Order: sequence, then structure tokens, then C-alpha cells
Amino acid sequence: MGTREQKNTTTSGKIDLHHHFNAPGGRGQPDWTPEKAIGEMDAAGVELAMGWPGPVVAETVQAARDRARMLNEFGAKIVQGRHKRFGLFASPPPLTDVDGALREIEYSLDVLKANGIGLITHYARSWLGDAAFEPVWNELDRREAVVFVHPQGWAGACDCGILDYQAPHLSDAWLEYPFDTARTILHLMVTGTLRKHPRIKFVFCHGGGAFTPLIARLEGFSGWVTVGPERMAELFPEGITAEFRRLYFECAQAYSPEQMALLMSRVPVSQLLFGSDYDRFPLRHAVEQMDRLELSPEHRAAIESGNARRLLRLDSVDLPWVAQA
Repeated sequence: MGTREQKNTTTSGKIDLHHHFNAPGGRGQPDWTPEKAIGEMDAAGVELAMGWPGPVVAETVQAARDRARMLNEFGAKIVQGRHKRFGLFASPPPLTDVDGALREIEYSLDVLKANGIGLITHYARSWLGDAAFEPVWNELDRREAVVFVHPQGWAGACDCGILDYQAPHLSDAWLEYPFDTARTILHLMVTGTLRKHPRIKFVFCHGGGAFTPLIARLEGFSGWVTVGPERMAELFPEGITAEFRRLYFECAQAYSPEQMALLMSRVPVSQLLFGSDYDRFPLRHAVEQMDRLELSPEHRAAIESGNARRLLRLDSVDLPWVAQA
């Protein structure tokens, strides 16, 4: 896969699967507003953006429940007033509060009509395959929910010095984010969570983070004398690649020809989605990177919007906020 010599200017109709809503107390740009976001979307040719109001961080269980409700109603209000431009991935309280998470998922999907649920890669020291989270996965599987998974750093959660490499301007996003995505994907696989809940439609950020280039290394452990093919078959009954290729990946910060070629060698194009990581990055940043890729018209249309419309059923009459063709 190469890059285009001339930029493709046909950018209308993109659907952004990684778009931050900056609620009060969040970590986004201080001048963020929905109107500013729409202005950047118009300039970049993005039709719809699936907004995520961010992780729920609070000191107590009740404070986390209250924070989740505020975030989700904040996001729903944005969508309600701008039906044709935004959707919502709602944020439950930390999954360590199973009851609170289940109640907020019900409220978000049934009352606020969110398009899916947004989670982070770990809650405290628990990765997403933790057995304690099984009631949440059962409910999301029952609903055939879309689950957007964003990486989360270790600030305040790790005392082992692993972040000592960080210097000014280096944060968790540089290395910890892609590796946290890899860690939680692996945990979901080895715990059998993905196999037990096949109706959940997982969307992982940044092209799967560090997991994608590590697949060949992991598969090679079938030749490690302390593992071997039998143990690998116990850990991954269907094979690592077979499980990986059923996941969805938005591609913000993964648009280099090398990264996209590797990702497309492991998963079908039907599982790839356009994402921008706005407003942590200018929306135009992702659009320009996507436009430079050498893709067939069919693959480009699928990644930019077609796959998202199918995944989220955006053309359904049950979703009146979507502009119908």
C-alpha cells in the first residue's frame, strides 16, 4: 500500500467513530463547543461523528454514578439538538460497580437512545476480561451492543515506576495507550470473553494499538517449549487471528501505509472504520492522512462511511436523527 501523489478531495460523507465530546471537568481543549466541532467537520467533509463524553473518574461509587449520568445526558443533549451530525457512545460508571454500570447502560440505551457504549481498557487494575464484569458482558451481548473501547493510562493507578521514561510532553498516550489496547484485547481473548459474547460488536481505537504488529509474535509461541501448540489451542481455540478479525478498528493515528497494510493483512476491510480522535487532534489531520492512502474506491467508501453505517444501522428508520438518502 502506498500513498497518493495527489490528495483525494472527495471527502464528503465520512463518519467519524472516534470523536470526543468535552463535558465539564473533561480533559479536552478548553475552547471546544459542538458548533466548533461542526465547523471542523464541515471543513473536513465529515458528515457524522459518534461522540464519546469520556471516562468516568470520581472518588466514590455514588460520585461515579452521578458523573456518568451527567456525561451521558450532556452527550444526549448535543445529539438531540443536532440530529444529523452527532451520535453518542455513552459512558457507564467503572465496571467495578457492576450494578451501577448495568443501570446506566439501560438508561443510556433505552432512554437516551445512545448508539453504543464507550468503555476504557481497564478499570483500576482490572482488564476487560475480568470475571467480575461478566454480568455487564451478558447484558451487552443480549442487546447486540456496539462497544467502543478507548485506552486509559495509568496515572494514579500504578506505583511500580513503569512510567519513569516519561519526560515533559510525553504522556501515557505515547506508549501506554497502544499497549493498554493490546493488553485488554489479549485478556478478552484468553479469558474467553470474546467467544462467550459473539454478539457484542467491539470497536478498538487506533487500529488495535500495539496488538496488530504483535500478532505474529504471539502466534509464534506455538513453538515455545514452555507453551507449544496444545497450550496455544487451549488459550485460543479458534486461533488468535480468527478472533482478531471479528473485531472492529477505528484507525485514528494508524493511517500510515505500513500500519494500514498490516491491519488489512489481518482483518477484512469490512472491520475498518474512519476515526479522527478529535479534538485531541485536528479533524483535518486524520482526513489528510486517510486521503493520502492508496485504496480502491470500494475500500475507501467502506472505511470512510459504509462500514459504520452497517455497524451502527445508521440508515434504519429507527434512528430518525440520521439524514436519509
